[in-house]
Amino acid sequence: MTKQKNLNEQASFSAPIEDLQVRIAFLDELVDQLNVQIAIQDRELSDLKKQMQLLYQRVEASDPSDGIAPFDPISDKPPHY
Repeated sequence: MTKQKNLNEQASFSAPIEDLQVRIAFLDELVDQLNVQIAIQDRELSDLKKQMQLLYQRVEASDPSDGIAPFDPISDKPPHY
């Protein structure tokens, strides 16, 4: 009877432990996937920062007279007036 009782106790303890082990395995996999995603986003963010710096340099180096001509409301009337 003692052996049967021990087996029942072991079975009752092993089920929750196995559930926890399965959950830990899934959480480990999720953490790995999130780490990969963070690494991808870090590279993308770095590339975007470089692109923004290049755009700022181009804007600062450009001649303001090359931009849009100033708007004169008197000479530039829309056709419906």
